[in-house]
Amino acid sequence: MSFTVGQNIVHPTHGPGTIVEFQEQELVDGYEEYFVIRFDEKRLTVRVPSDRVEELGLRQVMAEAKCREVLRVLRDVPKLLPTNFKERREAVDKLIHSGRPLKIAEAVRELMWRQELKRLNKADTEQFAQARSMLVEEMSIALEQNPQEVRAAIDGALSDAVTARGEHVAEVALAAEAAAA
Repeated sequence: MSFTVGQNIVHPTHGPGTIVEFQEQELVDGYEEYFVIRFDEKRLTVRVPSDRVEELGLRQVMAEAKCREVLRVLRDVPKLLPTNFKERREAVDKLIHSGRPLKIAEAVRELMWRQELKRLNKADTEQFAQARSMLVEEMSIALEQNPQEVRAAIDGALSDAVTARGEHVAEVALAAEAAAA
């Protein structure tokens, strides 16, 4: 995969960033080439060896069509997360750090639904904020919109899902009452 200086990319752990420089560094066994990536939102700069780009999962920013898929995933019925804290943390970390937008959206959706059912603990809240922030940042770049607009679209999709799920639960309860009568 070929990247250029000035290009926006996505790192699976750090989220969206910009390639600001291409460096060569002399090592004992020769030269090593690096992409220098700046993550403005996190005030972080990372050097990634150019020969490990694919292995690390660096990728281009998602396309506009993928943004629509992300919003669809956010509206979908959630999968239940494990109740065991350690298992839940590992499952959500795996989704977030996959670097794949649809998996990150699943993490946001599942944590949002867990929040609807019971209060999130500190670790769950941090994971929710991290995953949501990664989606907002990348979708802002992909759609060329400001982060507030994208955050509103994400929150709207999550709200639609809660409303639809609530209506579904109410319908099931009414049907159960009717069957019992």
